[in-house]
Amino acid sequence: MKEPPCACKMGFLKPLTQTRQEGAKMIRKDLIISKTRNQLSQFISLIAEPADKPRRRFLRQSVGAVLLSGSLVVMEFSRLIHDDCSDIFYRVKRLLHHLKSPRGDLSGPLRAYREQMARYIEPDTPLIIDMTDIAKPRARKMKYLHLVRDASKNKLVNGYLCTEVYAYAKGKKVIPLSLDVFGIDDPSVGSQNLQIERSIDAVNKALDGDGIWIADRGFDAINCYEMWFSRKCRFVVRQRGDRCVITSGAVRISETDLVERLRQRAALEHRPAEIIFCKVRLAEHNQPLYLVARWTGKSETPLMLLTNLVVEDQQQAEQVVMYYAKRWSCEEAVRFLKGRVGLERFCVRNYEAVKRLVILAMLAMGFLTWILLRSRQVTNYLFGFTSRFRRKRQFVYYRLLDGLQELSRLCRLGFGQQLLEPMEKG
Repeated sequence: MKEPPCACKMGFLKPLTQTRQEGAKMIRKDLIISKTRNQLSQFISLIAEPADKPRRRFLRQSVGAVLLSGSLVVMEFSRLIHDDCSDIFYRVKRLLHHLKSPRGDLSGPLRAYREQMARYIEPDTPLIIDMTDIAKPRARKMKYLHLVRDASKNKLVNGYLCTEVYAYAKGKKVIPLSLDVFGIDDPSVGSQNLQIERSIDAVNKALDGDGIWIADRGFDAINCYEMWFSRKCRFVVRQRGDRCVITSGAVRISETDLVERLRQRAALEHRPAEIIFCKVRLAEHNQPLYLVARWTGKSETPLMLLTNLVVEDQQQAEQVVMYYAKRWSCEEAVRFLKGRVGLERFCVRNYEAVKRLVILAMLAMGFLTWILLRSRQVTNYLFGFTSRFRRKRQFVYYRLLDGLQELSRLCRLGFGQQLLEPMEKG
């Protein structure tokens, strides 16, 4: 006589091993949710300490909501904020008031954020500085608008300029340190050079002079070198090639002619000619500098770098080139901020509100870096939620944000709660 089939085989009951596996996954998911909330709570508590109570609440709600919505439009990220507000209209009104209010200054939390990130920056950490545009081609009534070059369309449109500074920490972690939006016509700005100096001074003060500044050809100007020299900063600046320098033999020569002669001399002496270096100085200053040039592939135009780092052998010259190679992470970071955080897609006209929204975008990316630096377990778990189309992306912030947004979606569907709702103390 055949035995009756068990309930597990008939599908009425789950096997014990399957039930245990599902229970373990649920416990692990609850653990990751709890750890993610704790990370956000610690991050906001540290940077919001100098602010008053309304600003601390504003930061607690806004940073996580900007990440999960991927937008700086107040109406969009306000939907992901859970509070006791009975109508979203009043929530949006409160958020806009924080952005426009004279008491809504975020300079204190910004200084605290830089001081926290300074712990992960070493004396030889590359500090990448660059200029980007915040294009607003359809804007007409926004304050201090001026023409900027939209790099995506290669044409002049209305918008603002933005000074950006990133630190390239160990493990390919990019730490945003400054995103200063400004209009040239703003009387408090003065000029683009003065605004750049303010950004550098703010970062230098937080880092206590650590780091090596990396800049592209746009910073190959005598006023920029005077800025580096007066602040005793170490720097690596890419050259346009038309600058005249003075060699150790007191010969005044253009950089392009100098590196070509050095390359020919190295070829005659049967020495490697892919990378060359020479001690020089500027005609306006007596500080010793080093010119490093490298040829890549079949290109006839070399990469020329001017630095005040000591370069006396081939290894040190290659190290200077490696420092400059880290500059590409700046392009990846601003592309990520514009594409996934909505750096250019905001719907406010107030000038101060624009500046504070950009600070929120920087803090949102800073929180992703905070997770990468502080919790490998949370990082690996969030990577598991990443779309298969992004798993080969070298810039890991895309994967991390995808995982965070997917976990938030599952959290809302399965638990009916907000993933990044900060845990209140007490």
